[in-house]
Amino acid sequence: MTDKSVIVTGAAGSIGKLAVDHLARRGFAVHAVDKRPQSRVPPGVVAHVADIKKRGFDDVLRKVRPRALLHLARERRFTVSAAERYRVNFEGTTRVFELALAAGVKKIVFPSRHTVYGALPDNPAFMLEEHPPTAGRTFPEIQDLVAADLFASAMLWRNPETEVVVLRPVNVLGPTVNTLFSRYLSPKRVFTIAGYDPVHQVLHEDDLAVALEYSLEPGLKGVFNVTGPGEVPLHVIVEESGAQRVPLPEAVIKLVRGRLGFASIPQGALDFLKFQCTVDGTRFSKATGFSARHNLRETIRSMRGRRVGP
Repeated sequence: MTDKSVIVTGAAGSIGKLAVDHLARRGFAVHAVDKRPQSRVPPGVVAHVADIKKRGFDDVLRKVRPRALLHLARERRFTVSAAERYRVNFEGTTRVFELALAAGVKKIVFPSRHTVYGALPDNPAFMLEEHPPTAGRTFPEIQDLVAADLFASAMLWRNPETEVVVLRPVNVLGPTVNTLFSRYLSPKRVFTIAGYDPVHQVLHEDDLAVALEYSLEPGLKGVFNVTGPGEVPLHVIVEESGAQRVPLPEAVIKLVRGRLGFASIPQGALDFLKFQCTVDGTRFSKATGFSARHNLRETIRSMRGRRVGP
């Protein structure tokens, strides 16, 4: 790749920092964009304070004119209003795409998540990219993210001259990332739903960074699941992460979420503790040569240093 210029939105978030650090080490000319000031950026990285929903972001795009854009700006907190999440996650995404296309950006990468498929009792064992994202049926709190994923996927076909990549990685774990699944596993005691033990897939944060790099390669476009070293029952993940597993009836979990040292997770997320949501990552591996470098034990045990709670 000759032109390795890339704008990373949401650069101050945990995944944004991960991406900026990795891409800078790999020789990319990184422009890190976030509405929050960035206290630390790697050597050679140019930091910009700009909100994707406001005029300042337009100015950054016009000034930098990057070859690629990695869109990671999200509102991941479920404590903010649904309206604000929608403004950032869906309206912000549509604006980023529109401005990037107008600025002549050659590649736009939108990292989504595998949970957009939803956790349903009749899910196939391993879902392909053609499986419809239906998480909004049972997990309305992420309907904004499902809508953004569908929009980005549609832009792939509406703009064939632009390389649009939509990634749907499985649960990302590691010492620094702040995801719903990592927050669920972080307390010293972790509830599971009694009578259920669904299989889950995990991906080390370092492997996610590599996948993001591979997605920026010229010529690649499409929708891709990104999987890690394998799949394992939930109880194994909880116990190997160093937490104490506490099986509870679902009715009790609804009362103790966010209390007594347990994680606070949205109501809709409980289905992922009951039903399987596993995906097939063959397409991405074949297209890029990607394979996880961290094994299952390393990936899960990377959570052991971040125990929180009483």
